[in-house]
Amino acid sequence: MKNRLQLSVILTFLLSWIVSAQDLSDKILLTVANDSVPAGEFIRMYSKSFEPGNPSELDDYLEQFINFKLKVADAVAAGYDTTLAFITELRGYRNQLAQNYLTDPESKEKLLNKAYQRMITEINAWHILIACPADALPDDTLKAWTKAIEVRERILQGEPFEQVAKSASDDPSVKYNGGNLGYFSAFQMIMPFEDAAYSLKQGAISDPVRTPYGYHVIKVADIRPSEGKVKVAHIMRSIPPGAPESIALAAEDTINLVYRKLLEGADFASMAARYSDHRESSVNGGELNWFGAGEISSDFAEPALAIMHNGDFTKPVRTQYGWHIIKRLDKRAPGTFEESRSFLESRMNQSYLNSEGKKSFVEKLMKEYNYSLNQAAFNWFVLNTDTMIIKGLAHYDRQRMPGGAIYTFDSRSFSTSDFARDIEKRGMMIDTRNPESFISQSIELSVSDQILKYEDSRLEDKYPDFRYLIKEFHDGILLFEISGDKVWNRSQDDSSGLMNYYESNKNLYLSMEGIEASIYSCLRKDKMRSFVSFFYRYRNRNDLDNRLYRKFTLNGDTITDIIRGTWYKGDDMEIDNIRWDKDVQEITFLGNPAIIVIEKKIEPKPLPFSEVSGEMVAGYQEYLENSWVEQLKNEYPVKIDNNVLEEVRKYLGNE
Repeated sequence: MKNRLQLSVILTFLLSWIVSAQDLSDKILLTVANDSVPAGEFIRMYSKSFEPGNPSELDDYLEQFINFKLKVADAVAAGYDTTLAFITELRGYRNQLAQNYLTDPESKEKLLNKAYQRMITEINAWHILIACPADALPDDTLKAWTKAIEVRERILQGEPFEQVAKSASDDPSVKYNGGNLGYFSAFQMIMPFEDAAYSLKQGAISDPVRTPYGYHVIKVADIRPSEGKVKVAHIMRSIPPGAPESIALAAEDTINLVYRKLLEGADFASMAARYSDHRESSVNGGELNWFGAGEISSDFAEPALAIMHNGDFTKPVRTQYGWHIIKRLDKRAPGTFEESRSFLESRMNQSYLNSEGKKSFVEKLMKEYNYSLNQAAFNWFVLNTDTMIIKGLAHYDRQRMPGGAIYTFDSRSFSTSDFARDIEKRGMMIDTRNPESFISQSIELSVSDQILKYEDSRLEDKYPDFRYLIKEFHDGILLFEISGDKVWNRSQDDSSGLMNYYESNKNLYLSMEGIEASIYSCLRKDKMRSFVSFFYRYRNRNDLDNRLYRKFTLNGDTITDIIRGTWYKGDDMEIDNIRWDKDVQEITFLGNPAIIVIEKKIEPKPLPFSEVSGEMVAGYQEYLENSWVEQLKNEYPVKIDNNVLEEVRKYLGNE
């Protein structure tokens, strides 16, 4: 009992804290130019402005945030938000972002997993195609379907699949492969075909499968784990289609000669460059791009994938293109689910799998918005739909059509007349001759379209995160555009203003302090005393250098080193540490005792504009921005609700 009471107290506290946070989000923290900013927007922006564990000072950030809002207000006042470019860009961002809110994430995850399981499983399938275009007339469609049923029956009665394929298939490649498509995995076949193939057990024969190309009868010959991808080099001797036997025999003789040379130790890349007819790869030692099953002709892919070790090569292999010797360079296994996620998501957006996610999402929305179908109106459309309506060649009789709605959701209705108009516009989009199926699918399409549009229109109200993101995009685009005109572009174009800024600030950009000097080094420390004495005795003589060299040359080697030059602060630590106001000093230079004579001290002076143009442009931009902000503070009123600010401060402190 005591534990339950404690749990109740904790839950009550947490609930009140959550409600308090929700209430705080909607409270107006400040107004800038009469535009209200809710606390939730500020909290979100503040939380995104720093790295975890290193928060910004709240008051400092508030000032930056107000400056940001002032610039946005200036952009709105100047009409930046009314330009076609702005409207188009913001709409593009919104449409892209909305897609994440108009699908079912759970369904998407299931579909991703489904696609991944297919991607790591390869199917070897045979097929027979009975051609039938998507827009074929009903009678022609029926004939194609009947022929596909007859073909399937022949196979079930025991006739070899390849034999039936060669006699009946409309797929042109059947003359090369007998109907065998080789191994493939996800996204390599049109989706209805892929769905059917992956639903079959090994050895099973499918019912006719409809695709835009016609009806397919599919047989799954083998199912195996994915072989992954392989990188190979090859040497090819081509045999053009229809070439005489002499050409084929010559190609075979040459490839056998190459194979013998490789066995004797010849370099594969050199042999590819010399003998291969595949010019795209021969210049690169025969190397091809990475590929897996289904991505290249199976009569080439299968022997390539079967090579056991890197560096091994096949015996000559015959394909429909000629003869090949294939060498394995590398191989990699399929990626994990997480490694493959981005690829799967990109392919889902290009396939019907994405529409399946939307379908699941629509079903949830239908429940949420209390979708209801007018059964009487549905029945009327079924009874009054014929082949001419389905083909888009006739219209419904509006005089006999019942009024009211065909369906409703969330107190919104879609009228029977609007539904009829949609059907008449769609025409042959739905592939069925059955009126009830046609009307059911038409309602499904209509509901999906209308309910998604409605949900899209409510995203800002329904999801605060979405609303804040759109606001960020809105303000960010405006800030970028007006800052370009007020600061960045102006700093590049306003040459007179930039030069005036340089003249006012050039004393902040000075040259380095330096000296012009001569350094006399003695390369033997035991001679330094006499070296110094001699230097001072003859320092005013014009031939001082020669005297030093003559005096301190021992056994043919001089121990005098004389360097004249210019040194600036930071060039040399030993020079930096001396007094730059004395003309002669004894120092240590490069590890040797020395005397330095400072002839001239170079005083710092403003650098020419050409040497500091980058810093000047940056400084001028900062000057323009600061001036602009000061102007905005005088032009637009800013009001802060200090009570709400204290609540924000407490909330962020407890976060």
